Amino acid sequence: MTETIRVLLVDDSSDLASVAAELLAREDDRFDVSTETDPSAVVDRVEAEPVDCLVCDYGMPGMDGLDVLRAVRERWPDLPFVLFTGKGSEEIASEAISAGATDYVRKGTAADNYALLANRVAQAVAKRRSSRRAARLEALRDLARDVNGALVRADDQAAAERAVCDRLVATDPYTVAWIGSVDVAEGSTTVRTAVGEPVDAVDHRREPVRRAATTREPAVATDPDRSDPETVAAVPLDVDEDRYGLLVAGAAAPDAIDGFELDFLAELGEDVASALERLRIRAELSESEAKYRRLVEQNLVGVYLIQDGEFEYVNPRLAAMFGYTQEELLTELTPSDVVIEADREKLRRNLERRESGDVDDLRYTLRGERKDGSEIEFEVHGGRIDYRGEPAIMGTLLDVTEQRRHQRELERSRTEYRELFEGFPDAVFVREPGDTFRIVSDIAVDRLGYDREELLSMKPIDIDPNLDPDDEDDRFDALSDDGSLRFDTVHETKAGDRIPVAVNSTLIPYRGDEAILSTARDISERVAREEELRRQRDRMEGIASVVSHDLRNPLNVAAGRIEAVRRACDCDHDDLDGALDALDRMNRLIDDLLTLTGRHDVDPSPVSLSSTVDRAWRNVATDGATLRCEVDGTIRADGSRLEQVFENLFRNSVEHGSSERGDGATADPDLTVTVGELPDGFYVADDGSGIPTADRERIFESGYSTDQGGTGLGLSIVQDVIEAHDWEIRVTSGSEGGARFEITGVEGVE
Repeated sequence: MTETIRVLLVDDSSDLASVAAELLAREDDRFDVSTETDPSAVVDRVEAEPVDCLVCDYGMPGMDGLDVLRAVRERWPDLPFVLFTGKGSEEIASEAISAGATDYVRKGTAADNYALLANRVAQAVAKRRSSRRAARLEALRDLARDVNGALVRADDQAAAERAVCDRLVATDPYTVAWIGSVDVAEGSTTVRTAVGEPVDAVDHRREPVRRAATTREPAVATDPDRSDPETVAAVPLDVDEDRYGLLVAGAAAPDAIDGFELDFLAELGEDVASALERLRIRAELSESEAKYRRLVEQNLVGVYLIQDGEFEYVNPRLAAMFGYTQEELLTELTPSDVVIEADREKLRRNLERRESGDVDDLRYTLRGERKDGSEIEFEVHGGRIDYRGEPAIMGTLLDVTEQRRHQRELERSRTEYRELFEGFPDAVFVREPGDTFRIVSDIAVDRLGYDREELLSMKPIDIDPNLDPDDEDDRFDALSDDGSLRFDTVHETKAGDRIPVAVNSTLIPYRGDEAILSTARDISERVAREEELRRQRDRMEGIASVVSHDLRNPLNVAAGRIEAVRRACDCDHDDLDGALDALDRMNRLIDDLLTLTGRHDVDPSPVSLSSTVDRAWRNVATDGATLRCEVDGTIRADGSRLEQVFENLFRNSVEHGSSERGDGATADPDLTVTVGELPDGFYVADDGSGIPTADRERIFESGYSTDQGGTGLGLSIVQDVIEAHDWEIRVTSGSEGGARFEITGVEGVE
């Protein structure tokens, strides 16, 4: 199938443009030629519709061909641009080529001129497409290498699928990718892994997904009635008859995934399917091996495999019985080396009898020598097996020396404790009060840059520049009283760098005494984030203050002049009232803006709910509404911030609780606002018109309001204050049909 070449021909003469377009289109069936007579509109045309080549006249009023060329080159450096003019010269041609024109063709009446133009256009487009395909091919090769590398490194199916989807979405033009299972009987798919936005846009009913699931062939389609994504491709993840699901990728642009791209996705799907099969097989083998290894290595008796008089395998239990490591028994010792000399001949005879097949199974007792020179008595049980094509002896050893068995258990426990200690993700320190560190973890050594001996000779004050020597006793007293202590500080490395850390300390028994176990977590990222948030908040507060100051002065001047006009003409006029209302709304917006960008921290202290409610009610223009206060307790809160909450909730009830919704609505004089108690908080409810269910998820958004005269910031301020207190707020319907705001998680004061 030939690929269409879309040409935009620019000429200020509509007649010449039409003729030239027709003649050019005759030269090549692939050409789809459109015209533009306004050179200043060329950039918008190219922006709005796909163009493969731009053919432009030179001599045009207002904006000549070189001006058009420069404007186009600013946006599309590689778009083929042919200057086609009858008033050209070598100087113009040279200037055009220097400015980035692809080619320069003189106009004429002969058909050869259009044949030449068509040839130059086709060559330029072919060159650009070839270059782009080469670049795309290289990008796809990079993607394939990246994906295959990730598949090789993946430890399980979930990690492999996530890596594939992550890398697809990170590559243009894909915006979403998911891998799902196929239910052949039901003809449906289930998403296992999904990446991109919006993931739910690629539903399972899209035609390529259904086709790939049923035919097990790659499929792609563009649906102009759908967006995000508009183009969807699906490829099966099959290895022979085994099905591992579908790989689905979406792109936002129409026809963004062509046949070449689909072939690539199909090949990628084969790689993914092979990797998933490999991971499945590996998982099955690992599970089987793990079961066997757990059976052997967690066995309470020693397990051995002997061939040609050498250990081929010993489990940890057997190694512990003799005090050796598994590696030592396998590489440095023979079975005879761990048996005392008096019993070595007995061992040799029994091994020969089993290897030769004289007996299939034997059980007997031997005396051995541990690595430390002490003797151990153990029972041997084993039989002949074939191992790697040769006869071998496999069996078990049971330690019948009770005291030694307990000793081995203790040694294993110590090893496990050390692994747990060193495996902890934070730096760990153990010390006695007032003394140097007794134990430090590898992470502590690596982080601080000291060797272990140096660190064990140091105290907390040597690595904590914030620690005052007098604070040591206070910290230990607090630790003794509470059992644990947490604080943030910094640790100074050997190189002088300071690392923010969160320290958690607790008292533990250690070698018969009391010791302090401390962990230090690196919180550099958290501290950096908090500092950035503080800087952003400070900038916002500064901006809001400047904006408020610069806006209030002209607003006050405008209000004063309107009032002067009213007095001068000694009249009331709806337009003047409307202007004053608009200025008042702008003032409220500024107040809300300052509140939103103001301080977000709170300073809780005991606050009377009823007193705060009364003050807030007096600060709001209630238009005859009635307050019913049914709370009479004290809570821990920031009094001024809590008063803001009640003021904004009361104002919301008065302004929105009217039976009329919209501009010009006034509060219903019969409106009643109730403040009542909850088990862990309080509520504010009214008996007005309420809040529609559909609006409840949006009412806390900044700027959202159902009243055209409202600022849309009041409830956003309420939510900010509630969250600053670590409380929760939800909106529901009141018992009398109005709106009800419930605030919970509040700490009461007895």
